[in-house]
Amino acid sequence: MAARGTATRGTATRGTATRGPAAPATGVRRPAAPAPVPATAAPPAPGFGGGPGPGPGFAPGFGQAPKPGIVPLRPLGLGEVLDGALGYIRAHPRVVLGASAIVAVISQIVQVVLQLVVTSSAQGLGGSPDLAQVTGLLAGAGVTGFVGAIITLVATAVLTGVLMVVISRSVLGAPVDPGEVWRAARPRVPGVLGVAVLVALIALGILVVGAVPGLLLLAVDGVLGGVVIGIGVLAAIVVVVWLSVSWSLATPAYVLEGVGVTEALRRSWFLVTGRFWPVFGIQLLGGIIAAVIAAVIALPFQFIGTALGVATANGDPAAITSLPVLLITAIGAIIATTLTTPFQAGVSGLLYVDQRMRREGFDIELQRAAVGGGGGR
Repeated sequence: MAARGTATRGTATRGTATRGPAAPATGVRRPAAPAPVPATAAPPAPGFGGGPGPGPGFAPGFGQAPKPGIVPLRPLGLGEVLDGALGYIRAHPRVVLGASAIVAVISQIVQVVLQLVVTSSAQGLGGSPDLAQVTGLLAGAGVTGFVGAIITLVATAVLTGVLMVVISRSVLGAPVDPGEVWRAARPRVPGVLGVAVLVALIALGILVVGAVPGLLLLAVDGVLGGVVIGIGVLAAIVVVVWLSVSWSLATPAYVLEGVGVTEALRRSWFLVTGRFWPVFGIQLLGGIIAAVIAAVIALPFQFIGTALGVATANGDPAAITSLPVLLITAIGAIIATTLTTPFQAGVSGLLYVDQRMRREGFDIELQRAAVGGGGGR
């Protein structure tokens, strides 16, 4: 009888241990109704939810980690991150590539228009432009480049916000509906843009601070000023790289945890701390892969466009930047961006998931969500 009582108590204890906290909001349908939410509670975020999960000593079940979606629900290796970044694109090509293509087309159209404006201004200079005209043209080209960079930043922020929701659901193999994805991502898009702009402004400020001492010395000694500028800018680049990697997971944290902009930066810093070099290495490798793919795709279009401009120039240098040439080049850029931007977003999103699994035992929460929702399939 004593043995039976002990067994009963052991069973009850085990049942209590496996009950655990509720699974995070991931878009997965649950068979049972969720626990009631207090009236003052904030609405759930469109992804996993924030805060640390249970400790890493607990695992529901034995054997291999389940893989209901694009990656196994355990800390990930390099190959699994890269494969998962491609896997969610293969799993949902209509949503991922469709959204990426729309953003790329809009961005390239605006940039082509800006380039045509600069080309038109150059044609109006005539054969012997004066210094004021040349200065105005260079200033206009600089403003055009700056506006193009802002447009690219905004377009990338909007696309990344959408893709993070797709990634969060793909991890659990949950169904992805374009309308639901947009409704989940839309409230977070302005904040994603805020994260991107804030990080960019901080990086620009650091570069300016690094160059200022050398610029001041130029008035006294040109050689010494140039050396100091080089050293200052190099040091500033090191700091910018360090901050960029430390904040590289801020966008996934902002979109998927429902936190504010500054809290997203803090969360990213926390997740990257102690894992800087692996995160830096994977992000760098993902960027190199994306750059190589983009170059392979875009270079033939640039070559064709340049050859067309040279063939139709007839002594007019402006023909190299004519509308047909710009359109051909833009088509190559659209295709390259459509394919590579989702991959880079996938690498960042899966690194975020990986770091939470390593630091917060988030794989346990994901496994519970997968068991509770049946993987969404």
